[in-house]
Amino acid sequence: MPIDLFTPQVSADAQHAIFKMMSEEPYGPERAVLAQWANGFEDRDGKFVRELQTTFESSLWELYLFAALKEWGLPTDFRHPAPDFVVKGQVPFCLEATIARPAAGGEPAHGFPMALPPKDFTHFNIESTVRICNSFDAKVKKYRTGYLKHAHVQDKPFVIGIASFDRPHAHFASGRPVLAALYGLYHDEAATKPGDTHVAAYNVTGAPKNAQTNIDVGLFCDDAYADVSAVVYSCLATWGKLRALAEHPEAPTVYTTFHPNPGSLVPIVRTAPKRDYSEHLMDGLLVLHNPFARHPLPPGLLSHPRLCEVRVADDGELIMTAPDDFLLMRMLHSVKLHRS
Repeated sequence: MPIDLFTPQVSADAQHAIFKMMSEEPYGPERAVLAQWANGFEDRDGKFVRELQTTFESSLWELYLFAALKEWGLPTDFRHPAPDFVVKGQVPFCLEATIARPAAGGEPAHGFPMALPPKDFTHFNIESTVRICNSFDAKVKKYRTGYLKHAHVQDKPFVIGIASFDRPHAHFASGRPVLAALYGLYHDEAATKPGDTHVAAYNVTGAPKNAQTNIDVGLFCDDAYADVSAVVYSCLATWGKLRALAEHPEAPTVYTTFHPNPGSLVPIVRTAPKRDYSEHLMDGLLVLHNPFARHPLPPGLLSHPRLCEVRVADDGELIMTAPDDFLLMRMLHSVKLHRS
């Protein structure tokens, strides 16, 4: 029986702002996309729908990952309560979902004014990197102290899926914070000079958590996390992704997207109304491999023509395989119509 995501399980006051909005009549096509993602998904502990309706983002990301696994043609075994996905197929592996959340007291990733983008991208990138590292570390601890005790997890690759919902405009992050977190490759906007063709980049080993403390980055630069095979990451698997995929050509929305522009700091920018806009489920997704993994994923297992796959060459160079029009960022501008 298909899972019922939308029949309210909590009062309107307890519903997450985005869930409450997408429950409105005009967003039927967006609800249809989410229902499609959830087709075949099993609510093993009976709490998933309530969590979707009250906290939304982590559940949205879990459903997105399930949809991505179906796109990869990889079946899921729901007989086990954890991790989130025990993936079957020629090379079985386990996938655990998590999100980068706001710091204590920080603003959420939704409900912010579109007119106020980040003022300091250096600070923005550092803070985003810290939040990714925190989420990664929490899942590794859970794996080592809990999941690893189970036979269905032992001797299999372990993958962590991370989505950035850690601050307003979290979708501006693109891949920079996760590249810093995993490979210690930091892109420094402040050090980039007029006329440069690339953002200044260099290797780092730590990011400032506060004035007194740094946290380690470059998590895939040695064997400290050999038990993690790869990270699947996106900052664009959001409400905007649902709207981009929805069959809703009459929606009064304009899409602005950024894409790589080789040899230039200025990305290729494209603008289109909803009726002319198309996006793939896997657009904006990154798969980042750990070169020190004890159980590496075989080449091609998580490949897809629409995503970016990152591996480390023998000489330490990052090899990034992505479509020429890889989706770096997406912005939506909508007019909300009020009936008189």
